[in-house]
Amino acid sequence: MPPRGAHAQWAHPLRRPRGRGAFRRAPQRTLRISRRDRETRREAALPRRRGNCDMMLVWTLAALGSGFTSGLLGLYVVGLNMPFLGIGMAHAAMAGAVWALMAGAPVFPCALAAALTAGAALAWMATTRVRSDLGTLTSILLSFTMGLAFLGIGMNQGDMSPMLSLVWGSLLFVRPLDVALLFALGAVFCVFLFFCRRPLDTLLFSRGAARSCGLNERPLLMVFMGLAALVITINLKLTGGLLMYALLTNPAAAAFEVAASMPSARRWAAGLGVSSTLGGFAVSYGLDLPTGACIVMMSTALFAVAAVYARRKSP
Repeated sequence: MPPRGAHAQWAHPLRRPRGRGAFRRAPQRTLRISRRDRETRREAALPRRRGNCDMMLVWTLAALGSGFTSGLLGLYVVGLNMPFLGIGMAHAAMAGAVWALMAGAPVFPCALAAALTAGAALAWMATTRVRSDLGTLTSILLSFTMGLAFLGIGMNQGDMSPMLSLVWGSLLFVRPLDVALLFALGAVFCVFLFFCRRPLDTLLFSRGAARSCGLNERPLLMVFMGLAALVITINLKLTGGLLMYALLTNPAAAAFEVAASMPSARRWAAGLGVSSTLGGFAVSYGLDLPTGACIVMMSTALFAVAAVYARRKSP
């Protein structure tokens, strides 16, 4: 039976409403409901906007800390003729993380332990009577750790997303705890450079001259390799294992092109590292591109600009 009464005129979709004021009441009801819906949606969108702003702040701080620590570390990596140190330790940390994922163990402690072991072994071999130089030793470390990492990836039968995220890296994997660790590590590394800058500068100039002056390089290199392992392991989430090499090498090489002294080289390396990460992050966010690749392309472009500037400045 069709409904009767005042609501009968609204029952059929094709029946026109009758009665005086029917057309005026319907828009009033619709307007009142839509206004309430807009207020509800606005209130629901406020936490989402706050969450987006918080994550943007975390990502920006992560890019800032990563560029600063990687730029300073890369200055000594390039100066000590260890260009493959970054990618070698990155693959050591990645191998530890891959095998930890397969075993169901905590990822970060295993990755850090693998990187520290690789750094200690490299420092021990570099300070013993081995005929190979640091560049050759880091190449051997790279090949061994790369084999371990990709062996674990090949043996994995489950989800490959966590392992591939370690290869390429992404800002989406960065947490506030990682940012806090990165800034704390940057402060520790700055304190280390403040107290040990002269012995490190002597090693950069000539390892033979440092030995003849009575410098005991083994404990110095052990501490340096430990800090390098920490920096590289934390930065894996940002740039990944394959792209860490460029972030350590390109800003440092650009700093050596334009700097006139070692203090200015340190400032240039830190500034160019920060410019690479922040610029790459901005391009990645604006164009929806992979973060690690954008950071590497930005650092390469900055090195090209520095090289052209140095060639034009030189007589």
